[in-house]
Amino acid sequence: METMERREEDNRAGNKPEENKPEENNQDEEHYEEKLRRALIPSFWLTQLLSLLLGGFLLWFFYLRQGYPWQDFLAWDSTWSIWGLSTVLAVSMMGLQILAWKIFSPDAFDDGGINRLLLELPSQFLLPMFIIGAFSEELLIRGVIQTGLAGFFGPVYGILFTSLIFTGMHFRYLKKPLLIVAAFVISVCLCLLYGFAGTLWATVYAHFLYNFGAALLAKKYYLPLLAREKKINS
Repeated sequence: METMERREEDNRAGNKPEENKPEENNQDEEHYEEKLRRALIPSFWLTQLLSLLLGGFLLWFFYLRQGYPWQDFLAWDSTWSIWGLSTVLAVSMMGLQILAWKIFSPDAFDDGGINRLLLELPSQFLLPMFIIGAFSEELLIRGVIQTGLAGFFGPVYGILFTSLIFTGMHFRYLKKPLLIVAAFVISVCLCLLYGFAGTLWATVYAHFLYNFGAALLAKKYYLPLLAREKKINS
């Protein structure tokens, strides 16, 4: 009787029952995801456009304007380096990605929902996004930053500092140690590939192939893991 009277008093006072709170939390989460989804594609293209413009301007200002030929950055005379080594590197990183999904919990890869929403986009949307994204980032990171830092500090420290900058650019990963380590390792691999191949086409192709391949694999392996975990926790 006392419990029933207390519930009646709570209802008269306008207090909501405890069982309504999970429903409210779900509604808040869905509202947040919808806002994030609407902003995802415009913000992605804006970021890549800025990277492309900045990378192109800095490449011209520090190198092309000083007499460096553009072939020093975008040579197409090493087919094996571009297609062979880049493919091996990208496939190896995809293999490590699958292994990581099997070892670590899905929460270790959660960057606030951005990657998941990106992966849920249709593949035909992801293809041009990853092509332009790979080119703009490699032009700025490897073409401008690594070239400059390696020339000033030497190749080893150039790779180290470039990878720290690349990792810092993925600031949404800062609270996820696994994602931070992964971004740093991927950058080191791409820096080594650029140093060996001597052309940005190699790193652009490897960057794109890894991103797009990992996205396709995530649709098959990672997203079902997330859905299963969400179902268990609900």
